[in-house]
Amino acid sequence: MSEQPLGLGLVGVGGFGVFCLAAFAEMREIKVTAVADLDVERARAAAPAGAAVYQDYEALIADPAVGVVAINTPPHLHAHMSIQAAQAGKHIFVEKPLATSFNDAQNIIKAAEQNGVQFTVDYVLRFHPLYQLAMRVVHSGAFGVMRHFSLENFATDDSLLPGHWFWDPAQSGGIHVEHGVHFIDLCNHLTPCPPESASGTIQQREDGRMDRVSALVRYDDEALASFYHSFNQIRPVEQTTIRINCERGHITLYGWIPTELTLTGLTDKAGLAALQDILGSSLEIVERFEGAAAVFPHGGRTEILAASVRAAVSAPDRQGDYKRGIQAALCGLVAAVRDSKPLEVTARDGLMSLAVALAATESAHSGRIIPVKS
Repeated sequence: MSEQPLGLGLVGVGGFGVFCLAAFAEMREIKVTAVADLDVERARAAAPAGAAVYQDYEALIADPAVGVVAINTPPHLHAHMSIQAAQAGKHIFVEKPLATSFNDAQNIIKAAEQNGVQFTVDYVLRFHPLYQLAMRVVHSGAFGVMRHFSLENFATDDSLLPGHWFWDPAQSGGIHVEHGVHFIDLCNHLTPCPPESASGTIQQREDGRMDRVSALVRYDDEALASFYHSFNQIRPVEQTTIRINCERGHITLYGWIPTELTLTGLTDKAGLAALQDILGSSLEIVERFEGAAAVFPHGGRTEILAASVRAAVSAPDRQGDYKRGIQAALCGLVAAVRDSKPLEVTARDGLMSLAVALAATESAHSGRIIPVKS
């Protein structure tokens, strides 16, 4: 007999909340039993049949039919709501970021531990097939150690009108915190060395909206990462590109929900076998090296390499992959609740990505390099 689905209550029925409700409706592991929003009519319109509708968040977490709380509110509310949910014995599926301050994030972790509940941050990109492919390639070591990660995010501001909470750092935490943590988390996950320090810049338009930020993050002597975000593009020309540079190869992903991955590089015999296992028929061997042609001296050392390779992989179902990423993240939380399975996105993952974002933001305002809290 299959297990009964866990009851889920969602708070915050904006555009992304509605998207999540549609994703949740396809899942056997959970059942949406309650919806809450300050705009109760909006909540009523979005709620699935049979779900309770609340205007008061405290009423939702008091509902015995709710076992998991999905928090889809503006970021400044995440900490208070997560702590309340933990104290009510509810497991937590919180939209990024975990919180808008380091202390608040630590307090969420403490509340979850003290009350014996599971929680995870909805870092949906961790579950995207192209990002997972890139992570497997990097972690295989087929191209050597990752040395540089770069993000260029030229995003639209079509729906971000003046007065939107996104532009208020007290509510959003700023661009690095509200949006950048997605990509910081990916970078943190790719390098075994923890982030050490961050420097940042910030620029604003004439009306005072801070719409462009950058950060340079040092991972000791292991790697360096650069992040640039601008929220000022017309939608048809928005563009996001991630470049992952290793000692002997390069990986590029196109789109913040990526639709294409390309890679090129040189690899040794073991690395070639690993890439063939990971990429299958998508891997093209451009040239094989034998004898003296396999010897590559550089920088005072010599490497014996087997081949030059390249690959291109597409994932055209952008919205479908986005939806499946949310579902996979929530399935992971359910597995942790039911079977004590380890979470893909842990409490520390949420904390450390936030710590980098906060350090970059502080640096942008102070003009100093800021150590990353741990």
